[in-house]
Amino acid sequence: MKNSKIHTWLMVSLLLLTGGMLPSCSSDLLDEVPKGFLSPENVFNDMEGFQSALANLYKLGRSLRTSDALTGEGDKTITVIYGSGTDLGWYWDKKLNFGDYTLVNPTNELARDYWNLLFQIVRDANVILSRLENAPLDEQDKQSIAAEARFFRAYAYRFLTYLYGDVPLVTEELTAPKTDFTRTPQAEVLALMTDDLEFASQYLPVSNPVGDRLSKAAADHLLAETYISTGNYDQAIAAAGRVIDDGQYGLMTQRFGAFSDRPGDVFWDLFRLGNQNRNAGNRESILVWQVEFEVQGGDPAYRFERAWGPILEQLVDSEGKKAILPSDTLGRGVGFFRPSVYLEYEVWGNDFHEDIRNSSYNMQRQFYNNNPESAEFGQVIVPRPADTARRYYVWVKKAAHPMGHPQGYDTNGRLFSDIYAIRLAETYLLRAEAYLKNNDPVNAAADINAVRARAHASPVSPGEVSMDYILDERARELMGEEPRRLTLSRLNMLYERVIKHNPVSAPTIQPYHNLLPIPQDQIDRTEGGVANFPQNQGYN
Repeated sequence: MKNSKIHTWLMVSLLLLTGGMLPSCSSDLLDEVPKGFLSPENVFNDMEGFQSALANLYKLGRSLRTSDALTGEGDKTITVIYGSGTDLGWYWDKKLNFGDYTLVNPTNELARDYWNLLFQIVRDANVILSRLENAPLDEQDKQSIAAEARFFRAYAYRFLTYLYGDVPLVTEELTAPKTDFTRTPQAEVLALMTDDLEFASQYLPVSNPVGDRLSKAAADHLLAETYISTGNYDQAIAAAGRVIDDGQYGLMTQRFGAFSDRPGDVFWDLFRLGNQNRNAGNRESILVWQVEFEVQGGDPAYRFERAWGPILEQLVDSEGKKAILPSDTLGRGVGFFRPSVYLEYEVWGNDFHEDIRNSSYNMQRQFYNNNPESAEFGQVIVPRPADTARRYYVWVKKAAHPMGHPQGYDTNGRLFSDIYAIRLAETYLLRAEAYLKNNDPVNAAADINAVRARAHASPVSPGEVSMDYILDERARELMGEEPRRLTLSRLNMLYERVIKHNPVSAPTIQPYHNLLPIPQDQIDRTEGGVANFPQNQGYN
């Protein structure tokens, strides 16, 4: 979000963390009306106060994709939630990044930190909704604020219920410590998500000039996914159709934006610095998390490049001299995520050379010696077998910023571009999923082919469409963007896809790993412990 309210994020976050948790005193002598510092009483009384609180929700939503708001570390999120330990790939540090599933237990840091961050979003949304009831605002403003808060509550529960299963359903502001939470069946969680998103669809603005704020299309996109989970396929098709048929949106098919005068293709353009927002001519954007370099509240540790880029700087020539010198073009990857052979080669099938998503602009497989002191300067580097673990493998160029590092190459592998949260190509693939499950493979194929046509890939026939095929298409189109673990867990297909495509994680994964463990901290702070707050099967 590129406005002045960014600067209030930390203050409002602290306010929401502490402001509603103290019990009130019955003595009039001790009642206080704070006026000289931030508190719920003097913030939630005008539109500006509520907008500041909503800005905090945007920040927390962005934190699900970038740095962890609780730990300051984003590498585990970018690898584990968005790829590592799935069919897309792995990281050799098996304990932290789900390479060895026997090491995943209730004390896992990622499972704990993600749980806490998601419930922070739920809590803060509930504070806004509770305070809104008696706020001196007109009905239209209340509906607008409630629509954004309810979207974010549903967005958080989307991650919670797909990743953890049955989770506590909290719908009101907590004004006192609570230690008797219980796990609510997923069906009830999905029902709340449906209600929240239907409300958001009704009251969020239709117009979406930039993509930095919530819109009706964002709500309808998530509604489509939620309706699929509840088996309401006709409603899912309708919700996705409202987005696809809205004239504001369309798949980008022509070169556009910054760097469009340089070698590349339209898929490459989608991920260049400055091209994500709609006001850059990008009609595909639905919701984009905002990143501002060296702006307070706008500069998270978006270490996509660090996690997904190979450690090219460690490559040497045949004489042992450095083969790659750091440069702004190459950035600074450290190989936390190693793409699987499935992602690097197999998923492209017969369209390996035709699909622009697999072009050298988007999936770079060759690197050139750039050390003038090397006798092999300018030549294609021939990797040694040991290099292919972390130093030399396909570089997904979504995770790269050629000519786009504001501090040069030495940015700790960080990117400073705005980040897609929802992109229209995924809406097509969600509708295809709904059509397939509604026994309509013809229309499912048509939606998939809309995405494949933009990629110059050959069309799929209705008889070839399956859930596995849709997951393959999501991998080709959305790798590094979609939270892959969430998608596979939502479909209860994590286990079978890892067995099929991830030889590193396959030997240790079990069907119960489709869900993350409930954090032990949550169980320990619940009255009655595991008896009242049971652990997910397999993690006991």
